[in-house]
Amino acid sequence: MSSKSLVKEKGGGFLGAVERIGNKLPHPVLLFIYFGAIVMVLSFIGSKLGWSAVHPVDGTEYQVFNLISKEGIAKIFTQFSANIKSFSALIDQMVVLLGLSLLEGTGLASAFLRRYFLKMPQKFLTFAIVFISVASSAASDAGFMILPPLAAMLFLSTGRNPIAGLVAAYGSVAAGFCASPLISIVEVVGFGNTQNAAQILDPSIVLPVTGNYYFTLACSILLPITSFFVTLKIVEPRLGKYVPESPLNDVAVNTSVSEQESKGLRAAGIALVIYLIVIALMTLPPNAILRNAETGELLDSPFMSSIILIVSGAFFFPGAAFGYASGVVKNHKDVINIMTNSYASLAGYILVAIFAGQLIQYFAWTNLGVISAINGAEILEKSGIPVFALLVITVLFTCLLNFVMPSHAAKLALIGPILVPLFMMLGVSPEATYLAYRIGDSISNAITPMMAYFVLILAWAQRYKKDVGMGTLMANLLPYSMSYMVVYLILMAVWYFLGLPLGPGASFSYVIG
Repeated sequence: MSSKSLVKEKGGGFLGAVERIGNKLPHPVLLFIYFGAIVMVLSFIGSKLGWSAVHPVDGTEYQVFNLISKEGIAKIFTQFSANIKSFSALIDQMVVLLGLSLLEGTGLASAFLRRYFLKMPQKFLTFAIVFISVASSAASDAGFMILPPLAAMLFLSTGRNPIAGLVAAYGSVAAGFCASPLISIVEVVGFGNTQNAAQILDPSIVLPVTGNYYFTLACSILLPITSFFVTLKIVEPRLGKYVPESPLNDVAVNTSVSEQESKGLRAAGIALVIYLIVIALMTLPPNAILRNAETGELLDSPFMSSIILIVSGAFFFPGAAFGYASGVVKNHKDVINIMTNSYASLAGYILVAIFAGQLIQYFAWTNLGVISAINGAEILEKSGIPVFALLVITVLFTCLLNFVMPSHAAKLALIGPILVPLFMMLGVSPEATYLAYRIGDSISNAITPMMAYFVLILAWAQRYKKDVGMGTLMANLLPYSMSYMVVYLILMAVWYFLGLPLGPGASFSYVIG
């Protein structure tokens, strides 16, 4: 399908239909309430019909827990508050806003972007954003929360539609989640679970975390190029010129940097350097505070667990320094007021998060997601179709499963013990199986409403345009998922049929025994 047929006019084409249908959906709060009710009904039906699945590793039998029962209704009432707390994206975003509020509210973001980015060619700027976004999985989930709002500010400061920047960054982060050029905690967790599954068939097998590195390195180059063209040729033409609904920081008009702002930028730079030195002292020495106390590693350490707070601090201290040096901030009360105003903008998102947290926990309690994963994988095992086609089906199956179970690690822990031994018996390496899994997991990340960050991005979009609905968001994110799927599958076919190494010492082939 060509970009012209996708775009046509702003409201035309395939994406226009997606947007119109999507925007006719009820408010996200009502959608999560409706979906929660559907899960409750399915739990009742499933419990009466005896839906179940047996875990292939530990033999645990999962049965549907009926939410429309005495125990289920009691659980819904007593765990309501706990379900909100379990919606980690809400808590993480509140931590991120500690820094982002000052970055934006003091005018540091505006001044920095005007000073250093306004003269940058727009095409180069777009590529820089999507490249960093694709690579951000090295920082785990931090990219989901930090890069989209920053990209929106950057687009706005250069006279472009901030929603285009928002979706470009989010689409690239989410759909490109398996394409970082750096080895990260994603590989550590993913290959750890894959190795456990492979040891069902071969107890001595050891999988390196670099088992997909050559493939993901190629993706980290090709996917940003893909996002670059999707953004320029499809998304920006669809969204059109941005007309502010309220007086935000009108940096698109004010292109100069005042003497006071220049003074503030110098102070912010000094504060950032000092902050980075402190963090370095807490991470780089062999026995540093933020290293793993037992192994001394950084990948599995307090540093990685606190990366969101650390990044937030990298915004907070320069923002405060800029505010004081530029005269925007006179005292601590001004700092608190700026932060308070930013947190007020989260009100709509908090309301959505309350009900999204309930739905996610309903899936977990009822075991519907677990049972779907295990039984779906067993269907693949019995299909008897060619190996490469089976790998493609695994990609698509994982992609669809993402709409009910978005957790990368949770899905892998459940279906990996079925898929990995199955493909090993067919002569396919565990590294290749994990590759197919992580491709499918990435593709639909951008468009699944079950992804905790989806409603967060919707809330950010509504800061710039209040009537942005789920349809608008999905219609502009769908091109990233679709184009990434094409690139991923073409690359997988090239690697498979040419027998290219997936990583150092890793290939598609596996020899039993």
